[in-house]
Amino acid sequence: MHRLVKLIQSKYYKWTERPLKVKIEPLLPVIRPGTHYGGWLIPAGFLNSQSVVYLAGAGEDVSFDAAVADQFGCAVQIIDPTPRAAAHVMRLKANIANGIDTPLENIDTGIYPQFARETAEKLHFHTIGLWNEDTTLKFYAPANPAFVSHSIVNLQKTEHFIEVPVCRLSTIMKKLGHDHIDLLKIDIEGAEYTVLTALLEEKIPVKVICVEYDENATNHIDAQYTHRIESSLQALCHAGYHIIAKESHCHNYTLVHQSILPKA
Repeated sequence: MHRLVKLIQSKYYKWTERPLKVKIEPLLPVIRPGTHYGGWLIPAGFLNSQSVVYLAGAGEDVSFDAAVADQFGCAVQIIDPTPRAAAHVMRLKANIANGIDTPLENIDTGIYPQFARETAEKLHFHTIGLWNEDTTLKFYAPANPAFVSHSIVNLQKTEHFIEVPVCRLSTIMKKLGHDHIDLLKIDIEGAEYTVLTALLEEKIPVKVICVEYDENATNHIDAQYTHRIESSLQALCHAGYHIIAKESHCHNYTLVHQSILPKA
C-alpha cells in the first residue's frame, strides 16, 4: 500500500486498533538508510561488503536498497514482479551509472541522494514475487491507479490484476548460490504472513528481518488482522528472533536473530 496513505491513516488507526501484544527490545543501536518515505531501521555496524541482502517489494522508492549498496558496498537482490517497479529500478540504475539525477516518485520531493557510480552494479533486480511455492499467481492492482503496489492476497479488494511468477525464498537463494541471508526486507502487500511461515518451516538462516505488515484499521482483509500480526511476530520470536525496533507510524518491524546478539 502507498506509504502516503499510510502516513495519513496513522493517527486514525493508532486510536482505533488495539495495542499488539508484542515486546520491543532495543537490544542494538539502529540506523535508518533511505528517504523518509522509503527508509528502514536496521542494526548499526552490522552490514559489510560481503553481506547477503534480499529486499522484497521495491515499488517506486528504492532509496533504502541503493543506500545499503552504496554505504556498505554489498550486492543487493531486489525482488518485485510489478512492471512499474522494474522500470523504475532500471531507470535508477542507469542514471546512477551515468551520474544523472533521478526524481523521487513518492511523498518526498526532489531527487534521489547521490550514489557512487559503481553502486549501480550492486543492484540486482529479479522480476518475481515471493510466496510459499513456485507457480504463477494473480497480482491485484491497487484501488488508486496512481499507486504501484499490487497484492497477491488482494488486500484492497479490487478486480484488475496481472499474472506474475512467484517462488519460495529458498528457490531464489538456490539459484543465486546463497546458503544464508544477512538482511531480508519484506514489504509485499499482505503476502508477508505466508512468506515468513515458509521461511520458518524451511529453517532458512536469516540474521535480520525487516517486515511491513500492511494490514491496519482502515485497510485489512478482515477484523482479525491484529491477531494475524501478533501470531506472525510471536512465531518469529519463538524461532529465536527479537523485535528491536518499530516505526511509529506503521507496522514496520525490525527483528534480529539471537545468534547475532552480543553474548552476556
